[in-house]
Amino acid sequence: MKTIKIVLVCLLMTVSFIWCFVFFDQDYQPTTDFDETESHLLVWSDIHKKTYLNFIKNLAEDNHVTVYVPKITPKEGLYDTLKAFGVNMDSIKLESVINDNIWIRDFGPVFLMTESGKTKTLSFKYYNKNIFPYEYQSLTKERLRASNMIGIGGARELNGKGLAILIEKHEEAINPTLTKDDIARELKKKLGVKKIIWLKKGLPQDEMLLDTPIFDNIYTNGAGSHIDGFCRFISSNTVLLAQVNRNEINSNPIMKIANDRLEENYKILKDALDQDGKSLNIIRVPMAPLLIEEVKNFNGTMSFVRSNSYLNFIVTRHKVIVPSYAQHMKSEDAISKDLEVENRFRDVFPGKKIVMLDCVDLNRFGGGFHCITINKPKKKKKVS
Repeated sequence: MKTIKIVLVCLLMTVSFIWCFVFFDQDYQPTTDFDETESHLLVWSDIHKKTYLNFIKNLAEDNHVTVYVPKITPKEGLYDTLKAFGVNMDSIKLESVINDNIWIRDFGPVFLMTESGKTKTLSFKYYNKNIFPYEYQSLTKERLRASNMIGIGGARELNGKGLAILIEKHEEAINPTLTKDDIARELKKKLGVKKIIWLKKGLPQDEMLLDTPIFDNIYTNGAGSHIDGFCRFISSNTVLLAQVNRNEINSNPIMKIANDRLEENYKILKDALDQDGKSLNIIRVPMAPLLIEEVKNFNGTMSFVRSNSYLNFIVTRHKVIVPSYAQHMKSEDAISKDLEVENRFRDVFPGKKIVMLDCVDLNRFGGGFHCITINKPKKKKKVS
């Protein structure tokens, strides 16, 4: 009888141990832009060569960078170009791929990790055919889980603790057959999301190209209500939110629309609670100066407002790389705003160097530094 009791106790302990091992540590959460980075992943672009060279050089001074090189670009030639520009090549890895889409934030892998350091990687559906997940899987030998829902990386903010911030207008556009409850269920299942804060609309200058102008004869050519142009987590409980300066609200109808949308979103965030029932810490950052450019085509001349933003930044070990507009626009307004934003970022990221870099050529295509980069997280050391 005593032997049977011992066996039963041992069996119970074994089952308990297996249960804890299998289920207790399965709270996978997406890693964030403020987590420690193993490597910054990006896809090389010959079109944006000057911007990429400056950006990669700054990244490689702090962190490892994996550059995916489209087949149309000779890898050896790119190595020589980067080296001649002064890039720290000890921190660079070049990988040949067929994919030439540079917006890796939107279609690239989502990295998840548990508190103990277990990792897995996920891939959402993209707007159109996306071969990169297969190439990534082949290169890294990492298995990618899949979601059948379209999910765009630049259109969601995640705090790594179970909270997501999404944009209603964007999700309705890319997943028209899904309800908000459908989306919430899929994000809970795939990303461990416990709560979603739904904002209404993104910046007007980030609207996709439409047949009708947004105002007068000014058109948009943005990404389509992506959140990383106006709202970003910098910690699990703190968000940066763009703000139109009071003296600019009535300076242009586009600024007025932007202000109305941002203040509506601010109220939603202010009244919201995070996954633990705590209020969010919201820090306002000036919205970038309006950048309106004329483009000549076969129909004549069209004016476009560019999807520019100070909040499309990247964090490295010792730096924060922030878009600059003074370098391109050379106006008193842009120079003043760049300085104001640099000081604001210095306050928000004490101890880090704030590097202001021009990325207007990316803005013309609806993106910025955050859009062309993914942070692959550094694996946690196992506790022995």
